[in-house]
Amino acid sequence: MATFKLNKGQSFQIQKEIQLVHSGLVWDPPEGSGPAFDLDVHCFALVHPGGDSNRARLYNEGSHALCYAFVRSSGNPEGSLTKNADGSFQTDDGSMWHERDDRTGRGGLIKESEPDDDGDDDDHGGGHHDEGFREEFKIVLAKLPGEVSELAVWATIHDAERKKQDFGKVKNAYIEVCDAMDDELCRYQLTAEFAGKTTIQVASFLKQPDGSWRFHAVGAGSNAGLGDVIQAYFG
Repeated sequence: MATFKLNKGQSFQIQKEIQLVHSGLVWDPPEGSGPAFDLDVHCFALVHPGGDSNRARLYNEGSHALCYAFVRSSGNPEGSLTKNADGSFQTDDGSMWHERDDRTGRGGLIKESEPDDDGDDDDHGGGHHDEGFREEFKIVLAKLPGEVSELAVWATIHDAERKKQDFGKVKNAYIEVCDAMDDELCRYQLTAEFAGKTTIQVASFLKQPDGSWRFHAVGAGSNAGLGDVIQAYFG
């Protein structure tokens, strides 16, 4: 299947029959002996009160916020996400899943797995293609709560200030969207315009009136912290 390459502001219409998508960030390791880039991808399920996308808020107080800050643990017993034995985490209803954090800059290793009862391969710990996504998440569009209107995708650099890193120094970074068969549908390449920025709203999946979804390349860079992003969605 041919890949549709998006520019900032462009969109890709996901066919309505596609009910499961994989998405993730890919980037090259740094040249030389510099510290690896530890990029994190976050996906927030949002509602639009009164149909106003400018008033976007977290769905159900963050029950469908794919972000480490929402993972349930002994230190965060009120967290909304379940952490799996392999380090990945997911929503309780299984509609959204995020692979374990990869801080190597080399992506995960492919592992063999057995399909579960719905025929879907749920051993997601190995990343995507042979080279592996550096950070990957999965959305089962058919399982998302009906109230969700948007899935906002953000990228951050862990410990960016200490390492003196920003997205202008990350080489060949892009976000890719694939279907359940791992066929790439579209990608959005991050460019040099994000020099000096440590946080990017990369894209959004937008629900359409007929129930289908559209992937929109947002490309909005800032230096806000992840906590600031989350707080803004709480209003």
